[in-house]
Amino acid sequence: MNVLELQNCLNRLEANHRTQSTQERLKIAQLLMQSASSYVQRLRTELREDGAAASRRKAKRRETELDPKPPVKPVRVAEPSKPRKPKYSGNHAPSAPKR
Repeated sequence: MNVLELQNCLNRLEANHRTQSTQERLKIAQLLMQSASSYVQRLRTELREDGAAASRRKAKRRETELDPKPPVKPVRVAEPSKPRKPKYSGNHAPSAPKR
């Protein structure tokens, strides 16, 4: 069924709304919800599978492609500096007289 046929069927269903009983309308609503739910579920599964396959392809391509711009200079890591003792000015020793 193509989109145009589905649209025509739904239009006829809407046009016959007043002639249907409440039970018929309830059953039609249930069928429409079930078919829509299963259709969405199948579509979601297909999209997830397509997305996973595309992700795998992209990851594989990233692994194998060359870096277009290699670094200009080698990167250096600074060596840790030796800790220095603090320089005190004035008499801050524990035995100093308190003011």
